[in-house]
Amino acid sequence: MSKENGFLKRLMHGKTFAIRKSVVFALVGGLLLGSGGVLLLQWYNPKDVPETPVFSMTTIMSRIVDRNEMVAASQDYTIVEKAGDQNKLFDFIEIPFTQNSFWYRYSGTIEATVDLSTAKWSEKGETSIVVTLSEPTLQNVPNMKVSGVLEERNNILNPIHVEDVDAFQRDCIAKSDQQARESGLLEQAKENAQANLQRMFDVACGKDACKVEVEWVDPTAEVKSE
Repeated sequence: MSKENGFLKRLMHGKTFAIRKSVVFALVGGLLLGSGGVLLLQWYNPKDVPETPVFSMTTIMSRIVDRNEMVAASQDYTIVEKAGDQNKLFDFIEIPFTQNSFWYRYSGTIEATVDLSTAKWSEKGETSIVVTLSEPTLQNVPNMKVSGVLEERNNILNPIHVEDVDAFQRDCIAKSDQQARESGLLEQAKENAQANLQRMFDVACGKDACKVEVEWVDPTAEVKSE
């Protein structure tokens, strides 16, 4: 009976050792497979290799110019002034009791726009593009919801005509355009236009993957030279 028990103990000890060896080999094999998988993943996705843009810079610019126009900067304004006149004899002698006047408020928005339809571009190396654009132009958009006569003093001897109001509105447009130029709206539009283009390329190519350089040309100068 003791011999049988000894044989069983040795048999069980051998099985336990075999099981332990199997577990060890399984763990080692799992570690090797896991390490190999990590190395393979790193080989297919290296960290130090920059991402290649999905679209070419020319393709991206072609999509951008399809928008035709970019509002690069804008400025709201309101002008409140008094206008009026008086009938004159021989254009220099004022006739009494013929004075008329009105207070008028004229509001609007001046937009500095960039014409993208005339854009030209060329790739500079593999990561830069040079874009040639026409100088920004001003567009005056009136806000007629708040513009209008605030107070008027009409005169039956010299009534206020529609032409008088139209002339006043044209004067307001000219003044607001001049104020926009003097405040640097066109220069701000150039800076914003380049920043907008750069942001579009950052979205398409990845941040800082493509550099945008903008060159500005005066279209009126080209017409004069022709």
